[in-house]
Amino acid sequence: MTQQSPLQLEGRLNAQREALAALLAWAARQPGGDDLLDALAVQLGVQDHEEDPGVLADNAYAIEAAAAREMQLLLERAMALRNRS
Repeated sequence: MTQQSPLQLEGRLNAQREALAALLAWAARQPGGDDLLDALAVQLGVQDHEEDPGVLADNAYAIEAAAAREMQLLLERAMALRNRS
């Protein structure tokens, strides 16, 4: 596989986020679909105000915070798409 630039990786991740958000929005419009978004929201884990990583956050915290932020962005986009239709 060829080496990809950070911009190429970001573009690919954005496309995947949009596709997944569209699928989640569609699922949320189905009967009981809001339960899916609620269950995913529970997965957000540590919020910015819940844990102080200290002056230098370790890698595990950084990864967890990035994953939580990505989930938050995904859910926000899915809810916006759901409400648009």
